[in-house]
Amino acid sequence: MPEHRKRHSQRKRNRVEKGRTPQKPRIALIGFRGVGKSAIARRLAEKWQMPLLSLDEKIEKEEGRRIDQIVVEHGWQYFRDKEANALEEASKSEKLLLDCGGGIVEEADGTKSERKIKLLQENFFCIYLFLSEEKLLSRLKNLSHNASRPQLSSADSPEKLLEVFKRREPLYLSVADALVDISDTNIQESALRIMQLFR
Repeated sequence: MPEHRKRHSQRKRNRVEKGRTPQKPRIALIGFRGVGKSAIARRLAEKWQMPLLSLDEKIEKEEGRRIDQIVVEHGWQYFRDKEANALEEASKSEKLLLDCGGGIVEEADGTKSERKIKLLQENFFCIYLFLSEEKLLSRLKNLSHNASRPQLSSADSPEKLLEVFKRREPLYLSVADALVDISDTNIQESALRIMQLFR
């Protein structure tokens, strides 16, 4: 990445990283596949004694099958509609920690999801869990194939997934109330870094 783009990107992240005072009783963790959202969410829920909901797990439970099976049988649009409905239902919870799938900001065709982003912005304090591209690529290479996740492309290589991340990152940044860089942390340290936002 050219140096001027790096500086612009860093300035943008620094602005978001300061965060806004959380005024909402619901917190959502957003970010790409492999950053550790679910593990971090479980640690936070335990520390905060707060109800936890994984959107992906909720959909799988309601459908009685894994996400890959849902997509094969009904297509991505069906899944994204289910995701939007689950998010709308979650937005009515009195208090909630929400673990969002990596595609929460997009529709089936990979375009910006106005409906889901609106629900997130209006009802949740959104925390973007950021990993540097180098760290994310390393994490994606080390992840074993998860049978419950359908492929995002015919290749579904770490490099292809990184392209999807680059497409989604501006959307993550646009919805984020705070950015937490977890590139140099483990799960416990990541959770502590997030908890510091609310002290």
